Amino acid sequence: MTERLTDDGVWGDPLGEEYDPLGVHLDDPHAFYERARKAEPIFFSPALNAWVVTRLSEVRRVLRDGATFSSANTLRPFAPLSPRVLAELAASPYPPCATFIEMDGEPHRRLRSMVAAPFAPERVAEAEPYIAERAAALAGELAAECAAHGRADFMERFAGRLPVDVICRLVGIPAEESEQVGADGLRAASLTMAHRFAAEDEQVEAARAQERLRRLIARHVRARLAEPRDDLIGAVTAACARGEDGLTPDREAAAVDLIFGVVLPGHITTSAMLGNGLLRLLTHRDQWRLLCERRDLLPNAVEEIARYDTPTHVFLRVTTRDAIVAGRYLPAGTEIAVWLAAANRDEEAFPGGEEFDVSRSAPAGHVTFGYGAHYCLGAPLARLQTEVALRVLTERLPELRLVPGQRIAYRPTLDHRGPLALQVTRAGR
Repeated sequence: MTERLTDDGVWGDPLGEEYDPLGVHLDDPHAFYERARKAEPIFFSPALNAWVVTRLSEVRRVLRDGATFSSANTLRPFAPLSPRVLAELAASPYPPCATFIEMDGEPHRRLRSMVAAPFAPERVAEAEPYIAERAAALAGELAAECAAHGRADFMERFAGRLPVDVICRLVGIPAEESEQVGADGLRAASLTMAHRFAAEDEQVEAARAQERLRRLIARHVRARLAEPRDDLIGAVTAACARGEDGLTPDREAAAVDLIFGVVLPGHITTSAMLGNGLLRLLTHRDQWRLLCERRDLLPNAVEEIARYDTPTHVFLRVTTRDAIVAGRYLPAGTEIAVWLAAANRDEEAFPGGEEFDVSRSAPAGHVTFGYGAHYCLGAPLARLQTEVALRVLTERLPELRLVPGQRIAYRPTLDHRGPLALQVTRAGR
């Protein structure tokens, strides 16, 4: 039996009223997700101003049907940006444009195709030697830090660096600028995703970081115009400069925005996934030991990490026409939050879904990287980096352990959700 949307139905839902995604449910939301899947698989959240969908079957259905559930709102901040931030963004010569992530149908396919080349299977495979080289170097630095000080922050020394170095290389940004890309990218990401700011100044700094990163990309776009190169920046620049008018200011801004939309998600989510993965493995020592002994399980472990500790918890969608989801009537214009992290532990799809098991049979049915037309372009690259990183760490640092007694705090966000810090040490060192 379906139910029409009413004021009482929206605001009187006790589960929705209780939900505090960036507060009490930030560090450990999964018990709440489990309750929701069983008791109220779709509920209205005043905190998100959206209907929350938690079961895998409904999440897949929404993500698959872009004609009914549009991506137009997918980058909407959960709270309005302050006037100071809006002024900062408006003053930029490279303001955010509508990206392919926010589009559906032909516009989405056309823009996505312009940045797809570096993520083709053969290009990703070609990147493996570099990924292995960087992972080995960072593992060496991690070991040296542990030797010198008895501990090291895995997020700072490894997880926050490897994906940035890799995406910069693939896109065409010099290695010496990787550190700036990583720092500014992490701050900039909070503007367009589900993030909790401590103060307005933090929000303003995020806008300024976004501007710095866009100007860095713009500098390389202009350089490619003068001296073309075979990289993503060069390809996008050539495409945007095609025609009699060449690279007009509007076209340059569009090129910058398109490249920005690859660089940013190209590292922040993978960094979170690496942190989540090592935390889970070192917490479950039996799983870490199993992986050290059986590296044939590495691909499976990557899928289980992605499923169990999903770095991106939510995608937003908006209905283009009346629809029914999980028995709930939703008129056109209704915002929906599809909860990937909840769907990935759905017991109907993953028996024992609340258990972490790197030997799990078929863990790859998850929606961590999306589903349908918007399936993550960089998913193969994220998988490869995680697998290579785990191979290097299990081979070189099998005695790695968590520093006892530390409290694991998470970034105050529902996207690229990973530990703020992860202190590790080497047993017997």
